Amino acid sequence: MRHTPAAALIAALALSAATVAQDAPPPPPGGPGTPAGRDGAPPREGGPRGGRGQQGAAGANLEASMKAMNRSVKALKGLLSDPAKKDEALKTVSEAQRACAVCKAAPLPAKFTEKAPDAEAKARIEAEFRGDLRKNLRMLLDLEDAILAGKADEAAAILAKIEELRDHAHEEMGVD
Repeated sequence: MRHTPAAALIAALALSAATVAQDAPPPPPGGPGTPAGRDGAPPREGGPRGGRGQQGAAGANLEASMKAMNRSVKALKGLLSDPAKKDEALKTVSEAQRACAVCKAAPLPAKFTEKAPDAEAKARIEAEFRGDLRKNLRMLLDLEDAILAGKADEAAAILAKIEELRDHAHEEMGVD
């Protein structure tokens, strides 16, 4: 059997690959594509962690999000007339939009539908609740556009409409 330089090169490469593979760390448990926890350990019961857990937006605290939205609206009153506070106003509008989206995704507490005579009435109450939040979110987006355009008077008018909608919705739902 004759040894050629090519055969020697192939043998050397194979030996190098085997040596590198021997020193490599072991693959994560569960095989490729399986999510791993910290330090390659398998995830704890319930699957991979992250986000807001199994409940997601459904577990969000509606009352806390409503309060955050109200705080943002109150803060905006003092920010809209000052062009130097444009960035702060935009940040505050974004916070209100986020809180509104959380409210819209959260389940309506049973206390708001418990006096409804039937399932159809409960569905109407829930639909009105979500509809008002959609209107509010649209107005918050319009408010953001007005702030970006530097239209303080238009922004103030939109904010007044947002407050009117809030007051009407709170009255309808029996919220202080």
